[in-house]
Amino acid sequence: MNPTISAGQLMDLVIDEIWNHGELEMADALFTDEYVNHGGLIPDLLRGPEAVKLSAVLYRSAFPTFHIEVDEVTSEREAIVVRWVAHSRPPLMDDAVPREGGLRGITRCRLQDGKIAESWTVWDSRATLVRLDASNMTPWLTSQRPLRMPAYDG
Repeated sequence: MNPTISAGQLMDLVIDEIWNHGELEMADALFTDEYVNHGGLIPDLLRGPEAVKLSAVLYRSAFPTFHIEVDEVTSEREAIVVRWVAHSRPPLMDDAVPREGGLRGITRCRLQDGKIAESWTVWDSRATLVRLDASNMTPWLTSQRPLRMPAYDG
């Protein structure tokens, strides 16, 4: 990892600047050209910083008040694990984001030369679909093979 930036600072930039504020150009500095997203909205379909930009635009368009809070960041060598909660605030709400009812997830990132090269995200999709009254998607979800994050082998 780049010695001038900590794992926590890297994830703060990714989450706060790109996801929470829509500063998409930050993806060019924080993700490798070969970056692969192994989970989320568009897994493995698009690579590099453009994959991050497209995902952020899609989520922020669907949920205009989309906001992510970091619960915990841990790192070891070339890996970062982030535990997070995402919310979509009602338009008239003040800056306080209620923690109950948020979408919780975990993202593991593999770093290469101080940038994010791969990520794996696991989130509570079934509970989210129930809250969105899209429970008819449950058979599709249960037919999908589980996403497995590789163990760190370094």
